[in-house]
Amino acid sequence: MNKLNPTRGHLLETFGLDLDLAHGVDSTLIDAGGRRYLDFLSQYGALPFGHNPTEIWNALNRQQNLLTPVMVQPLRASEAEKLAETLARITPHDLEIVTLANTGAEAVEASIKLARARSGRDNILSTHNGFHGKTMGALSATGKSLYQKDFGGPARGFEYIPFGDLNALESKLAESGNDIAAFIVEPIQGEAGVVCPAEDNYIDAVIRLCRKYGVLSIIDEIQTGLGRTGKLFACEDCSEAPDMLLLGKALGGGLMPISAVIVRPEVWDDRFGLLHSSTFANNNLACAAANATIDLLLKDDQAFIKQVAENGTHFSSRLQSLMMRYPGVVSSVRGSGYMRAIEFHKPFERGDSAAMAFCGLNGGFVGLLSSYLLNVEAVLTAPVFNDTSVMRLQPPLIADKSDIDRCVDALESVCDVLDRGDYRRLMQHLVSSKRTEQLKDKAPFLPQQGPARGLPEPTPGRFCFLIHYTEEEDVLRSDPSFAGFSEEERANWMEWVKRVGPGFAWPVKGGTSRAGASAEGMIMSVPLLPKDMMGKNRKAARHMIKASAGMAAEYGASRFGLGAFTSIVTSGGAAVTGEGVPVTSGNTLTTVSGVTALTRAARRVGMDPANAHIVVVGATGAIGRLASLMLSRQAKRLTLVGNGGNVQAHKFLDKVADEVVHALASEQPTHRCGGLSKTVRHLMSGKNADTVKGAAKEFEQACTRMGQGAPIQVTTDLRDALETADMVLVATSADVTFLDPTQLRPGTVVCDVARPANVAHADLSDNGVLVFDGGLVNPPFPVNLGPFQNLPDNLCWGCLGETMLLALEGETDDYSIGRDLSLTQADRMSEMARRHGFEPAEPQWYGTMLVDDDFKRVAKAYARRQKEEASNNAVEVSLAAH
Repeated sequence: MNKLNPTRGHLLETFGLDLDLAHGVDSTLIDAGGRRYLDFLSQYGALPFGHNPTEIWNALNRQQNLLTPVMVQPLRASEAEKLAETLARITPHDLEIVTLANTGAEAVEASIKLARARSGRDNILSTHNGFHGKTMGALSATGKSLYQKDFGGPARGFEYIPFGDLNALESKLAESGNDIAAFIVEPIQGEAGVVCPAEDNYIDAVIRLCRKYGVLSIIDEIQTGLGRTGKLFACEDCSEAPDMLLLGKALGGGLMPISAVIVRPEVWDDRFGLLHSSTFANNNLACAAANATIDLLLKDDQAFIKQVAENGTHFSSRLQSLMMRYPGVVSSVRGSGYMRAIEFHKPFERGDSAAMAFCGLNGGFVGLLSSYLLNVEAVLTAPVFNDTSVMRLQPPLIADKSDIDRCVDALESVCDVLDRGDYRRLMQHLVSSKRTEQLKDKAPFLPQQGPARGLPEPTPGRFCFLIHYTEEEDVLRSDPSFAGFSEEERANWMEWVKRVGPGFAWPVKGGTSRAGASAEGMIMSVPLLPKDMMGKNRKAARHMIKASAGMAAEYGASRFGLGAFTSIVTSGGAAVTGEGVPVTSGNTLTTVSGVTALTRAARRVGMDPANAHIVVVGATGAIGRLASLMLSRQAKRLTLVGNGGNVQAHKFLDKVADEVVHALASEQPTHRCGGLSKTVRHLMSGKNADTVKGAAKEFEQACTRMGQGAPIQVTTDLRDALETADMVLVATSADVTFLDPTQLRPGTVVCDVARPANVAHADLSDNGVLVFDGGLVNPPFPVNLGPFQNLPDNLCWGCLGETMLLALEGETDDYSIGRDLSLTQADRMSEMARRHGFEPAEPQWYGTMLVDDDFKRVAKAYARRQKEEASNNAVEVSLAAH
């Protein structure tokens, strides 16, 4: 584990950004192996002259040679005083008084304190999506709740308006100006995605409005200042000076941390001057670097900055041409000077890659593109903080046109890969054998965090549903370009995605139900196969699933549903309740739809369940147990089948059998009661209705006394159970196919609810056997799952259906949790489904819809078998009579 912020270390390792850098000079970084990289990030704009600029080092070395005292507070610091004089001279208009600090965030903190002291007011106004730092005051001014909510932010007295909206600003100042100390704003919102105001005179108008209403103006040029936009200051052309100007980043020349607050004399407050200080501010070493930086920027009539302005036009032209060539990839390019951004279309809009959609929805898409640029094209870029679709392009001010051309050529390579949908190419450097070997001893995803704070109120009708790969073929179905991976690369990719962890996978538009309720939501995913969730992997899988539930709560979901093995590995959802969102395993509607579909299919082939031998395979699981309870109401005979490899199987089967007998003995009869139900009520009448344990044994003994075999059996011998089966429901947690339908007797109807399927695919055209996928429902509106779509959009799995249904119903309790699902819940679920318009789906098998001819074929086989059995029975009766 990386001892320096392991969370960040894990992220860098995962995306291949963990370079071992040995050297840096000008715009070039060089790793330990000698490979050279073009730096178009420049430490978020903090490297105006690139890496290790000679002039700045010379300034620092002079301080060493002169033995200048670096830290002399509270005494005078000569370099600090020189810097203050210079800043007062070069900043616009009457900005004259300087306070120095170490970082941009400290400068923001200082400006807030000064504004409050001078105005006598506490409130600070800023903009949505602005960025001013991550210390508590600066964080509170940063208009993004993502950075605030887990840290008790924002602090009291901070409000936000839209960036660039002068009407909103004037309205707020007119309404509350007497309570507002200052308005802090960036000329260009850097972390929001290099967002430029629509009006060129925005900052000028901001200053005028603030002065009109007696509110101080703070212009944050920590990122835009000192040449970045092609001007010394972005606000230098304003007709009036802001009350405060903030500088940082580039001020230290790329070698020293230093920032500054420059204010108008009439804004200064002596209480601030006496009470505000910082141990390391005003140090002569950092100030010497800042003085040398300003000298370089002003040299030859600001030649550096003029070059940035000229080359910035070339930069803009190249990026505009790129956008024109790839309109389906690039949605916009923007910026000024050497502060540029390229915005990509959200990857889920293309709908051709599950991996890209996942990365886009979880903030990793541009990170992935930056990984490709760094590892394949040797160009360093990075995402902006506040918009996951935007890549920042901030070269050192010394970059020339050839550097710009190299960067844009590399971007063109990325755009070409995206345009062709060749996501294998985009990911290949992350799944190489060399990279996998480097990561093999690194820890997988295991989030380490306390309870979430500031969870939003659940949004009615909003749901999240968790899925995973049920088999390796799912990878190629959801990402066809991965077919180009070698077998080793595909295996490495499966290991790589485990490092990424869970997240949002696809937005579901949803719709309106028959009852008039609406739902919409998100598919979420954990990057695991069933084998990755079992045995020793179970704990880590549960950890991921719990993290997913927490993400759903933060998304404001009113329901979190579990798909496939995520339900099994969490004990039917019991292990993930209490994470701030109601949970469902989805097992009740899955069972209801499976049982309903099985009985309907049986009747379509002429089979009456009341006269049928029904076999439930996997009867001890949550779905199998509930299906056994439901089917026992209709069956003539019922056989419960468990896993022969489990030494506890018979114990669990006996418990289910007890519950079946007890439920039948306790229920009121219906007109569709099967022979089993009638026999139980007849033989068990007058027995202790409260006793469940031993009920099946007692029933068996009663049957024996009547001279008949018990119509309910338990076994682990699957072959024996299937020999006389008429109807079969399969619902095990096995991740393999083990039931060969060609070995079943003609006329058998099989519903396979298990995911992945337990019944092997086969040609049954000559066997007289009907097999179909169970647990499918027709929702009341189309459900588009994008690259995860393995069903027509008028179908969905029962577990997803239950998740949407409970969201539509507004149910606030956990549902279908654990193994012991109740018939009462099943009956209520059936009623809800009818009311909202969820219907059991027409049968299909391995993606092919069954047609009338399939049912007719099995009906003939069943009728033929019935006739043969009747004839055989008649012969037996005749022989017995003689």
